[in-house]
Formats: sequence, C-alpha cells, structure tokens
Amino acid sequence: MDATANDVPSLFEVRGFPTLFWLPKNSKSKPVKYEGGREVDDFIKFIAKHATSELSGYDRSGNPKKTEL
Repeated sequence: MDATANDVPSLFEVRGFPTLFWLPKNSKSKPVKYEGGREVDDFIKFIAKHATSELSGYDRSGNPKKTEL
C-alpha cells in the first residue's frame, strides 16, 4: 500500500518509508513490523521465520537447504 496516497489503518504505525509489515495467516490483527536489513537475504530470513509454511529451498532460519548428491 502506498501510505502517501492512502489512509493507513491505525493498526499500522508508519514513521518512515519503506515500512513493511507481515500479516500472519491466522492473526491478521497482529501485524509484525519488519525491522531488518534491506538485502534479499534479510527478507528471506524474515519471511522464512514468519511464513505459515516452510519456504521451498530454505529452513526456518532462512538458510538455504543443502541437498546431498
């Protein structure tokens, strides 16, 4: 959502841009604010931790799964 062009629900506290929130599948009234880095690996770790289902190719810590050959 573009907070500069839309009214932001009071549930979300936006103080700067970009501001990212994770809305858990079964708890959308309790958003989790993202406060990590801005690198892809940082986003993957956050998503892997909070996703309902495990991310394909990653463990719950966001580390790539190793496949044995």
